Amino acid sequence: MHKELSHEEALFFLNRFHGHIGPYVVLGYRAGLIANRILGDDPFAKRAHTMTGSKTPISCFTDGIQLGSCCTLGKGNITVSDEGEPRVRFELADGSKGIEVCLTDEAKARIAAANGWDDADRLGRRMLTDPEEELFMLTHHTPSG
Repeated sequence: MHKELSHEEALFFLNRFHGHIGPYVVLGYRAGLIANRILGDDPFAKRAHTMTGSKTPISCFTDGIQLGSCCTLGKGNITVSDEGEPRVRFELADGSKGIEVCLTDEAKARIAAANGWDDADRLGRRMLTDPEEELFMLTHHTPSG
């Protein structure tokens, strides 16, 4: 339904929408792209639930999810719970299929080691192209019953 952005376009729109580049917004964006690949890119056919809460910097993950998946607060197909985790569950609107995306321990350690805005910016830019398996753990869900 919508075209995937080039890396340069993604960085531009993430910066424009979020105000800066950092690892959490980039990883949220990539988590949204994973959902689109697995569940389809129709933004009205899926919903997202992110466990970040509203405390920065982890909450930045939710901004990236909105841009990557097109599940948005305005459409009402994303919700946020205050668990303080960079983790998101996507599912088809009919509940027939879902996926949970969370960060690997390696990705979390890299973020924790970033020191200041410049390090966070560089790390976010690198994480835009790092191999998916180094950054994310995926769990597929199917309907119960």
